[in-house]
Amino acid sequence: MRKDTVLVVDDIEVNREILVEILQEKYNILQAADGFEAVEQVMNHSSELDLILLDIMMPEMDGYEVLDVLRESGYVQKIPVIVITAAGGNEPEIRCLQAGAVDFVNKPFHPDIVRCRVDAHIELKKHRSQLEELVDRNVQKVLRVQGSMVEFLASVIEYRHVESGRHVRRTREMAELLASQAMRTGRLRDELSEADIRMMASAVPLHDIGKISTPDNILLKPGKLTPEEFAIIRQHTTLGAEIIDTMRDIEEPAYIRCCRDICLYHHECWDGNGYPEGLRGKQIPLGARIMSIVDVYDALTNARVYKPALTHAEAVALMRAGAGTQFDPVLSEIFLENHEKYQSLSKQREV
Repeated sequence: MRKDTVLVVDDIEVNREILVEILQEKYNILQAADGFEAVEQVMNHSSELDLILLDIMMPEMDGYEVLDVLRESGYVQKIPVIVITAAGGNEPEIRCLQAGAVDFVNKPFHPDIVRCRVDAHIELKKHRSQLEELVDRNVQKVLRVQGSMVEFLASVIEYRHVESGRHVRRTREMAELLASQAMRTGRLRDELSEADIRMMASAVPLHDIGKISTPDNILLKPGKLTPEEFAIIRQHTTLGAEIIDTMRDIEEPAYIRCCRDICLYHHECWDGNGYPEGLRGKQIPLGARIMSIVDVYDALTNARVYKPALTHAEAVALMRAGAGTQFDPVLSEIFLENHEKYQSLSKQREV
């Protein structure tokens, strides 16, 4: 069983030696002789650090500055910091606690007090981590159930117009792939995070939920639609958004908004010639811009009641022609650079 690890930060060697002597029997000790070395130690050992003992009065980079760096980098939320200092008065203690420190010990200190404070905060950290893991497991379980129900509902809609749920699963996988590639390349860094990608992928299956209200004679028509029929089928975007609006009592407003955006706007075009609102460029939510690309590509490469499947090469040529007019040019570029990966996903044919 590994010992918990404590980082001792003090510019005076004898002070570090005293703290090491107090704690070394129970804990693994790392040391830093100044603020710069402290930050380096945290960055190099963040996954194994359980607590930091931090002096304030140090030359060049003092403890306040160290706390600022750790707070801005998110480390104080994960690693408890106890400040040990000879600085007098209430102001240093208030300043450190406001910066994210969990406790404050004045020098000269009693060894048992230091030992008890360290023990208590490491134990609290363990309980917090266990609670976070339990909550995360439960959240993931709920999300899996929610995702399964959403995919089931979407698959029922797909079966209704003689397409299996494979379209739902393919477009979900393609959307997640395109979003991940966009974030990884950095070309849409300001618009994407890992959480956004997970939420977007779970929202994709509802993109055509509005088709549940489309009459069979239009939805299953093998020939070309009349202008009147096309106007009716276009309504699936707004009707789908209305259905999603009824889910607003769910305590996940960001998820509901993402579902609604993808459902309502995935037929909008970059140049403003789409529907239902004629949005242009980045007025179109990112999830809908991603959905537009993968939905069209999947529809092109798989047979529908009104058309045969195109080859991958034919589909890619049409996707390239639509870059910057129908589709977001940056997302189109990423898609075209990696089109073979989408071909692989497209080969998961209807079963």
